[in-house]
Amino acid sequence: MTGVLAVLVFTCYVGGTATESRLAEPDPFPAVPEPDAPAYREDGPLLLVCTDDAEDFAERNEGVAYSERIANERLQEDCLADGYRDLPAAIAAAEPDARIQILPGHYTVDATIVVETAGLQIEGVGDSPDDVQVSAHFAADAVLTAHAASGLYIKGVAFGQARGAALRLTAVESAMLDEVGAFQSDGAGLHVADSSGVEVRDCRAEAADTAGVLIENSSAHVIGCEATGNAAGIEIRGTDTTASAVGNRLHGNTTGLVIADSGPAAEIDVSDNVVYGNNADHYSLLGTAACEADAAQRDWTGGVLCPDRTYPVGVGVLVANGTGTAVAENRIWNQQTAGVAAWGRPGQEAGLGGDRNTFSGNVYGFREDGAKHRNRLDVWWDGTGAATCFDESGTHRTTPSVLPACGGDVARIAGDPLRTLKVWECGLGDSGDLSATCDWLGARFTDRLEFQTAVAFAAVLLFLAGAGWLGAARSPNPPRAGAMTFSAIATGCGALLFVLAVWSGRADYEALAVALWGGGWLLAGRSWFRSGVRFLGGFTVIVGGIAVLDAIDRGVVTLAPMPVSPAWLWLGLLPLWTLFALGAAFGPRRRAEEPVQVERTPVTAPVNDRWDW
Repeated sequence: MTGVLAVLVFTCYVGGTATESRLAEPDPFPAVPEPDAPAYREDGPLLLVCTDDAEDFAERNEGVAYSERIANERLQEDCLADGYRDLPAAIAAAEPDARIQILPGHYTVDATIVVETAGLQIEGVGDSPDDVQVSAHFAADAVLTAHAASGLYIKGVAFGQARGAALRLTAVESAMLDEVGAFQSDGAGLHVADSSGVEVRDCRAEAADTAGVLIENSSAHVIGCEATGNAAGIEIRGTDTTASAVGNRLHGNTTGLVIADSGPAAEIDVSDNVVYGNNADHYSLLGTAACEADAAQRDWTGGVLCPDRTYPVGVGVLVANGTGTAVAENRIWNQQTAGVAAWGRPGQEAGLGGDRNTFSGNVYGFREDGAKHRNRLDVWWDGTGAATCFDESGTHRTTPSVLPACGGDVARIAGDPLRTLKVWECGLGDSGDLSATCDWLGARFTDRLEFQTAVAFAAVLLFLAGAGWLGAARSPNPPRAGAMTFSAIATGCGALLFVLAVWSGRADYEALAVALWGGGWLLAGRSWFRSGVRFLGGFTVIVGGIAVLDAIDRGVVTLAPMPVSPAWLWLGLLPLWTLFALGAAFGPRRRAEEPVQVERTPVTAPVNDRWDW
């Protein structure tokens, strides 16, 4: 075991130095204060927008509360007298700090509405955003775009049917989107980019090809929204993002909530959300007539989405290369892949992502009424990241089966090899290059990448074990009969159990499988060492010992001093071990050493004393 300890000490020393550089140095300059979102105003110049379609107005106004309905009828009369028939005309005429009220109706625009006026307040006066709809009918990239417009307040309006984002804010300082809706977007529903002081409250986003609500490189807060029927319910991404998603309801999407590629200084809060049933698989429609048709001809009412970006199917909350994210006090159930999934980029440079993430106090597998509705996995983690921890006492099943607790000092520059391979092949990317081996993207049964890898590994493992025993049997002092029994049983059972564990997604069985074959190799190495194949036997003991440590790391306790998953150590040693094993098994056979010839001293006794006289 001296070799095992030497390898571990060297790895911990070198890797410990490497993991320190993953965490960015604190910024010596104070952060610029974030502007506050504007408050609702009842003063300022008022402009009215109404529709000429009296029947449409009456139908939509019918569902409004009585007092507001009567007030809307009076406003409709005033608007028909001296108001505007479309929103672009009212915005063009608005002065700074003006208010625009839009009466119930369906409004169509042929080009993107651009808002650059400061302090503008746009308000729909229906009971819900569905009463006041503004649609581009897929004739424009966006329905409304606000650029560098500070103090913007939009309330009670639904925007939709755009080729890009339904509503887009760029370079905006201080904005409030209150009870705003987004529907049927060929891009994002509500898109906030390069902005600060933005609050999105009580919104509803549905049927977006990417994210219902997309926050990108911005300081923004999404509170109390509902997102359903999108590729991703809410997505927060970008290296310059400071955001929160609190009290939202996310269901019926492909992935519920996504935190992706946030920077080393990011601070993102994901809490008190209700996340369930985000299992929609739209990838099977890509390349078919349903998605080849123009967006204007697509069957949006049938729930057809054609995403151009891949999100894993069946994940509630995903932290992909995200940093500084706190996921706490969320309720997550009925997720066919995982309630929470997290991964980071391997390496030692700062800003790679996957560091300083905390998962605590989430409720998994129970509905709001207390009924049990399990996730397939509660937590899936690839094992990469520094200062990432889990304080989740209510988990039912996780991958790996043990997670690093908060308060420890676990820092990994490379996680589990198999899960790292899966992230590399199946992570967020372009849907035009869709992998056929990812169960996250629709692969099933034997088509899955991890199952194919497990079968190949098990076959190679058994072959190598057999080669080692053959090499030992060809030695001048082969192991005694029956010496390989327990080793062969342990190795064979470990290989078979590993395949079954990967097939069923049971990380605890994976740990047991690795422990079995590691123990089998320890027994084999000891037997070979005693039979005279000392180098191969000692090398085998080292590999087997590291495999047992890997099993402990997977299934008992996360080994904090290890800067990489122990699996990388035995995986890195196997190629070199293979060369020696194949050489012993198929190389020239060692001959037994010939006995030393003893030279006799010539006889010097007198002739009469010799026996031969």
